Amino acid sequence: MFSLLAGVLAFWYDLIPNYLFAIAMLTLTVMAVLAPITLKGTRSMLAMQKLQPEMKRIQEMHKGDRQAANEAMMAFYKEHKINPLSGCLPMLAQFPVLIVMFRVINGLVKHKGGVGTPSYLSHDSALYRALQESGGKMKSFGVDFGATPSNAGRGAVVLYMLIVLVVLTSYYQVRQMTSRNSQANANPQMQMMNRITPLFSGLISLSLPGAVTLYFLVSNLFRVTQQGLMYRFDPHLRAHAEEVREVRSKAADQPQEPRKGLFASIREQAETTRGNGNGASKQPTNGSRGANGGLPKPTSGRVTQPGRQNNASRKRSKKKR
Repeated sequence: MFSLLAGVLAFWYDLIPNYLFAIAMLTLTVMAVLAPITLKGTRSMLAMQKLQPEMKRIQEMHKGDRQAANEAMMAFYKEHKINPLSGCLPMLAQFPVLIVMFRVINGLVKHKGGVGTPSYLSHDSALYRALQESGGKMKSFGVDFGATPSNAGRGAVVLYMLIVLVVLTSYYQVRQMTSRNSQANANPQMQMMNRITPLFSGLISLSLPGAVTLYFLVSNLFRVTQQGLMYRFDPHLRAHAEEVREVRSKAADQPQEPRKGLFASIREQAETTRGNGNGASKQPTNGSRGANGGLPKPTSGRVTQPGRQNNASRKRSKKKR
């Protein structure tokens, strides 16, 4: 594997003796080989999204029995011809290539006594002779892509700029993928991973040779372009993208209730509690209504007993006489 990648790098360097060009073309070659795996993994991921409600229903049916749930899920995958690991294949396939790329670059820039002693290359290749004469330095446009940013001298500024571009393109790539993945938007853990992964790639690049950082950058640009082309020309992915747009447009057209302030919510809750409590005011019954069906007229607070009322009327009649 090491000799294979070094041989591909030597092939492109023989065409145009420039390290920047050779590393970029090596990256594009690797990405083109992995393109069918990426397409298959993307299709499998979309199939898993569409069948997610049924998968949750199966898990709820066998909630207390993990073995039965696993057997039911395996039968479900077999019935629908889904490989649950195929969605992770593109990412899993890139890590070994990245490790091999790191080992190859370190082997190419080896030197002894000011003379380069590159490994994994044929001694007849132009790349071997160039590295031997330069003392193991992969200089292109004044930048040593075989060194880390801390050891690159004046070219460190360019390598740090490459790291910034790696982080930015990683963020854009994640945003491009999550915009077409409803589960990623709804899962808070997935959202956290999407924020951390680009930063993690930038931190790793600080300790990697510039050639590997350039590999990172070119691979990110290739994936962004690949994603756009797949969702444009692949019928399965294009249909899924249209479904996602329809769902989002319907959700946007639905009227949303205005948010209430904190004090309004507290006041409404207090009024509801007061109305449902024992001290709630009661409406008058039909028997207590007036003659016209209205509410009874209020009376004065003083109540006169019937007997006293008769005595008072008799005294007033005697005085008149």
